[in-house]
Amino acid sequence: MRSLTLLALPLVMVACQAPPANTSQSADTTAVKDTMPHQALALTPTQKAGEQTFETVCWTCHANDGRGDGPAVQAGVVPPPPNFLTGGYANLTQAELEQRFQASLKGANDPKHPHMKYVVSLLKPAKFDEALAFIPALAYPPEIPGSAINGQRIFQFRCAPCHGKNGEGDGPAAASLVTIAPANFTKDTLIASKNWQGVYNRIKEGGKSIHGSAMPTWGVILKDADIWDLVAYLATFQPGLLSKPSWE
Repeated sequence: MRSLTLLALPLVMVACQAPPANTSQSADTTAVKDTMPHQALALTPTQKAGEQTFETVCWTCHANDGRGDGPAVQAGVVPPPPNFLTGGYANLTQAELEQRFQASLKGANDPKHPHMKYVVSLLKPAKFDEALAFIPALAYPPEIPGSAINGQRIFQFRCAPCHGKNGEGDGPAAASLVTIAPANFTKDTLIASKNWQGVYNRIKEGGKSIHGSAMPTWGVILKDADIWDLVAYLATFQPGLLSKPSWE
């Protein structure tokens, strides 16, 4: 119990940080585009609230990407929780999610995850329900072993400088390259063909697989799971390729 309390302290500090300043309403069209990157999913208000709860409380065990290898697990404080990217979580309804967490919601002692009853006791019921609602979004899409939402975070940090925040190959660094232009993911034929393993291999190998490309060999920088998250996010750049989210 003491270990869980210590883990919760930095989470409170993170939750209390001030949000980023709002973008000026007088920005021109180009500036607006730069500050509004392509979104992996259209989250409901409940899911957006649940995302905040997940990233301030749940991530310590479940990890930011939902794969169940958060810092508390790696430290040996708690046993590994379920991997939300497996087990069909992307298609579960709120009632089905509550059924899977039934023991914790009732305050019972789950022998596999005894710490959960303490986590539930720290949150208002509505906040726990919101976190549950976010899980299917974190696990989307079901047909790719990656999280599009987590891939969006990686993309904007790692890939947008060349490929652009909207994936059109027009990032700020693109004009400086003397190699072939960065791919436009809104028209990429490998993505259009749903060759997800091929997209994964392209990212992992980087420029080695494309003559004249300056793309880094991401396989030596990113974990395989991160690359699959990127694949999941890139698949959202072309509408109609993925199944419709279960909550829409």
